[in-house]
Amino acid sequence: MTLLYTGKNLLMSNEHISIVLLSLTLLLFTAIIAGRFAQRFGIPKVIGEVLGGIIVGQTVFGLFFPELYQSLFTPKSDLSEARDFFIKIGAIFFLFIIGLEINLPKAKTLRKTILWTSLSGLAFPFILGFASVFFFPHLWHYSSENLALPLFIGTALSISALPVIARILIDFKLLKSKIGSIIIASATIDDIVGWIFFALIVNHFSPTETHSNPVITIISVLLVFLFALTLGKKLVNKLLLWSTDRKDGDTLFLGLTIILVFLTAILAEKIGIHHVLGAYLIGLAFAKSKLHKMHNALRQMVLSFFAPLYFVSVGLTINFFQHFDPLLTLLIIGIATIGKVGGVFFGTHMAKLTVKESLVISFGLNARGAVEIILATAAYQVQIIDEKIFVGIIIMAIVTTVISGPVIRSALARL
Repeated sequence: MTLLYTGKNLLMSNEHISIVLLSLTLLLFTAIIAGRFAQRFGIPKVIGEVLGGIIVGQTVFGLFFPELYQSLFTPKSDLSEARDFFIKIGAIFFLFIIGLEINLPKAKTLRKTILWTSLSGLAFPFILGFASVFFFPHLWHYSSENLALPLFIGTALSISALPVIARILIDFKLLKSKIGSIIIASATIDDIVGWIFFALIVNHFSPTETHSNPVITIISVLLVFLFALTLGKKLVNKLLLWSTDRKDGDTLFLGLTIILVFLTAILAEKIGIHHVLGAYLIGLAFAKSKLHKMHNALRQMVLSFFAPLYFVSVGLTINFFQHFDPLLTLLIIGIATIGKVGGVFFGTHMAKLTVKESLVISFGLNARGAVEIILATAAYQVQIIDEKIFVGIIIMAIVTTVISGPVIRSALARL
């Protein structure tokens, strides 16, 4: 008996299905245990999940039990492709949830502050990241005239991790405060701009993608954004009203939501941007409408199954010891922190905030977490970065996220 048949090859036997299910079970179990363990030490769950993946991946499990590792996580096979399918679906749904949870504050009086904070928080780390590739080409293993790597490094170091930042603000009861409003709005702008830059880089420079005119890509991305925030909102409202009046309206609404997520992801891929950005945009469209109770059911499913699988898989196939470059990793952590903290501090200072307020906002926006990890993974998959850079960015995301909480707590104690 088989699961799939193409007419030529039997793709997956019952034994193979069992191996895939066993590997997914091990990954999910590892993610749950590592995530809960991390939370006990006040570390975001996502960081624990990534560290758990490093342990169960090539770095530790593959080193001590290579044969068992190969049997469970055989790379470049039908088994790995089946497992990767669930992982990629996890990334799509996780970005949808991120977009869904964005609620920009109605802070008209803070527009100037948010503008200064966002722009300087983008510009400083981008310039430092971009320039570092040319100043230290031997560390980055950069020897070509292709601008993909410097542009990506500048972009990657410019973004923040909105979900992690939101969680930190909730923990400190700052989400609805003046400081919280500035951080959330600035992080949202930075992430949206960062994803647009990434779309352009992938479309124009990636060796694995079909290239098109960058002007067309920019226009396409802006049109999709405009659609998500205008007509997309109206479509969601009509969908909500229509499904409410139908039998089994809740399940109908959830099913149609998933269809919209998939269709938007496909559309994003067709116009040359990453599919996760499409899911993020439809999430923004839903966020601008009244949230349906079934979104909470989807959110629970994503956070308990798809997202843990995705983040634990980050450390699965790469040996972090073998590809760890201490000088490169220190450089990435240094310029990421100096660029983001320095840039945001400059912006908030120009907006006339106090030094202590600026410090809290700067380190709040320095947390990179989940979004950085997704961006780095996508760049590695399309061959913009190599294993050493990938490992360095993942470690930077972990370090900046871990230090944000204690620094904010210390700064708040002095406010």
